[in-house]
Amino acid sequence: MSPYWQGFKRSLVTYTRIPLKVDWSDDIKHTPAVCFLPWIGVVVALLSAWPLWFDWSSPLQALLMLLTSVLLTGGFHEDGLMDCCDGLVGGWDKEQRLSIMKDSRIGSYAALSIWFSLSLKWLLLSELLAIIPASFLGFIYTLAAWCAVHVMARVIPLVLMNSLDYVTVEQSKASSMIATLTSSQWGIALAPCLLFGLLAFNVFDLIITLMLAAGLVFLLRVYLRKKIEGFNGDTLGAGEQIGEIFIILCLLVSYS
Repeated sequence: MSPYWQGFKRSLVTYTRIPLKVDWSDDIKHTPAVCFLPWIGVVVALLSAWPLWFDWSSPLQALLMLLTSVLLTGGFHEDGLMDCCDGLVGGWDKEQRLSIMKDSRIGSYAALSIWFSLSLKWLLLSELLAIIPASFLGFIYTLAAWCAVHVMARVIPLVLMNSLDYVTVEQSKASSMIATLTSSQWGIALAPCLLFGLLAFNVFDLIITLMLAAGLVFLLRVYLRKKIEGFNGDTLGAGEQIGEIFIILCLLVSYS
């Protein structure tokens, strides 16, 4: 289990702000950290679900859940969404788009994208929490649904990573985390998706959601190929954020 534990720890330190001591030596055998990205979603979801224990209004619960998840990840994916929107929408060619995404300054497209993203997630999550009955089974369903959001959304970056070419204008810290997953590693990544997907959806709705998600990923791949002929770290973060909104919307439709 040591290679798996080493890979999980590296993934936890990379994709969250949870303090954990990790030996990054290359000679230590480890499973690629990216295949544990959906499992990191489980950790983030469980830790950010604490407002569900209190008898507060749905909008307040949703707001605190989103705030906690952002604090746990350090806005890792949100930052990718903002950089991605600035570069892909504001740039005129591939080189300029990649250069803009490297710029740490926030442009108008970044500000608009993060406002709409967080607003949509808050409104959709508030609506979902409001229609679920206040009972023990309702609590279990809500917890499973919140885990499904974070788990299934984190599969989208893995698919993009394994189906597009990596592009950058200079050396990037994201390049060290890029990996092509084997079938067994895909099994590790998809296991929590199957578990929480079946808990949050009925089988028919889960199949429909997965089919729609496949269509969403296809459109993202087409768009990224057209704009930058591949992917980078920022586009992976943007894909995760789009995935969160998409899964919450599917849960709301399914439960309604």
